[in-house]
Amino acid sequence: MIPPYRYAVDSSVLEVFAATTKTQREKLLRIFALLADNPFQSGDAVQCDNVGRTIQVKRFGEWTVSYWPEHLGKPVHIVALENLRV
Repeated sequence: MIPPYRYAVDSSVLEVFAATTKTQREKLLRIFALLADNPFQSGDAVQCDNVGRTIQVKRFGEWTVSYWPEHLGKPVHIVALENLRV
């Protein structure tokens, strides 16, 4: 059996997460789990980070999540989180 992916969040993502309401945190946890469940999905846009890595940017309602899957260790790195309503 192939082990499932998990998600890992950057400290900047954790700061945004901690500043949200309980309802928003629950929604974000579902989004993070969705990304870990399907790490091969493409984002709505693509960016490159400072080392040339491809970062997927995907919108989920009022949130945009930037992430990249690491297939060797199987984490989905969530590197940025933005609330579009703020």
